[in-house]
Amino acid sequence: MFRFLLPDIGEGVVEAEVIEWRVREGERVELDQVLVELMTDKANIEIPSPVAGVVAKLGFAQGDIVPVGAVLIEIDDGASAVAGAAPAPAELAASAEVAPPARTPTSASGPPAPPRPASRAPAATRAPEPGGAHPPAMPPRPGLSHHRVAAAARESAQAVPAVRELAKRLGVDLATIVGSGPAGRVMRRDVEEAARNPAPMRVTATQPQQVEAPPKQEEAPRAPDPPDWKRVPLRGLRRAIARHMREARHHAAHFTYVEELDLTTLLERAAALGGQKLSPLAFIARAVVRALPDHPSLNASLDEARDDVIYKQRVHLGIAVAAPDGLVVPVIRDAGALTTRDLALATDALSRRAREGKLTPDELRGGTFTISSLGKLGGIVSTPIVNYPEVAILGVNAIRTLPRFAGDQIVARRLMNLSISVDHRVADGAHAAQFIADLRAILESADFPDVFSGSN
Repeated sequence: MFRFLLPDIGEGVVEAEVIEWRVREGERVELDQVLVELMTDKANIEIPSPVAGVVAKLGFAQGDIVPVGAVLIEIDDGASAVAGAAPAPAELAASAEVAPPARTPTSASGPPAPPRPASRAPAATRAPEPGGAHPPAMPPRPGLSHHRVAAAARESAQAVPAVRELAKRLGVDLATIVGSGPAGRVMRRDVEEAARNPAPMRVTATQPQQVEAPPKQEEAPRAPDPPDWKRVPLRGLRRAIARHMREARHHAAHFTYVEELDLTTLLERAAALGGQKLSPLAFIARAVVRALPDHPSLNASLDEARDDVIYKQRVHLGIAVAAPDGLVVPVIRDAGALTTRDLALATDALSRRAREGKLTPDELRGGTFTISSLGKLGGIVSTPIVNYPEVAILGVNAIRTLPRFAGDQIVARRLMNLSISVDHRVADGAHAAQFIADLRAILESADFPDVFSGSN
């Protein structure tokens, strides 16, 4: 029986949601046949079968959250027994949260199996038999002080590195949390809940791994929904967006600055390009990557665990795209090295892939600054939410024809507002205002030598 563990599928990804099973129990599958579509907080991915055989058991149902390292599916591949079950590679072992890391799984009938060298990109592993899935609990040690016992419990708490880092950032002691995941695993949601609602818990000196949780209060029965309500579970991309927005609002101290731009000259010159016509977004993207090097506090992130501001030397530009299932932010790498036309082509290609649901996790991570535009639906003004852990996001609003004074004359001008939301912990209002002033100077003067010959 082949027990397929959900592998480490990307940097910082500790769990995935089952979007759709492509196979059923009892069905025969072939090598590399797609088994399931999963969604992480980065992207949708399809998981192929690492073996041929008959599906014996689906480990999770549609809509379930699968932790990295959990048994995703069991496939009867015709093997008579699980031979030489070895511990998973280092990344998978950490994700499966086996503590302490130095120990290897033991079987019920023999000594620990020697570890095998980790492969670069494991797709699956033959999991140990149930009796050897977890190492023995740490035995009590008489004479430990309260602080040493707490430290021991904290180290033995089952949590993946990303969850440990989150707990450190939020000042949450893992030793005080009773995990809600499989085998008591501490999940991200447990840490976030502990940060929002700290509760008194203690570690006893006789049982370092035992944590006393506060008694659960019984929930009052919920009143039935009115008959005109339709309740739909928050699943898939919408749930990932909800979590990311909550995290962004929880961490970043938002403020928004808005300025009006006159794009009349730029749009007239762009219209004269004929078949080479470029969208306003391409010019705005080019202006952003030109101006950002002079405003390093806006192309940065905050390492909360160490209280360090990290200034990024290169611009990896995120472009928010309204995909069918929700908003995604594909990233244009090294955008500062691209021309206006290159940025237009890259934006169009990523937007098309986003609408088709074909973006890869690598195309959705590593951004340093984001532009959010709804085109003609952009409205007069917006207050976009910072794409955490970035510190700034530019909102592009609609272009409108409005009257303005030119000396004593009233003339029609093509006007647009730019809205920039910034994390006030890293940058101040003056930084945002000066950045927008620089964008305004570039855009209003149509200063794009790579597009318009004779421009400044």
